[in-house]
Amino acid sequence: MHRRVRERAWLLWRRLAELGPGAGRGEQKGQDLVEYALIIGFIAVACAALIPYTSTATMRAIYSRIAEILTNSTTQT
Repeated sequence: MHRRVRERAWLLWRRLAELGPGAGRGEQKGQDLVEYALIIGFIAVACAALIPYTSTATMRAIYSRIAEILTNSTTQT
């Protein structure tokens, strides 16, 4: 009798663990990583798009100089 009760209790415990919080998270770990990467990528693109419009004249001159150096370095072979 006790064995049967223990088996049923164990089955009930496993079923509750399957339904409880955090259940099934193993399949979602990769999905979470992709979502975080997409969010970070979106923030990076938004920041890169806003920097030229929100920067001061001095910063624009620095960015222009960097762009000029990069352009010249790729054309010199």
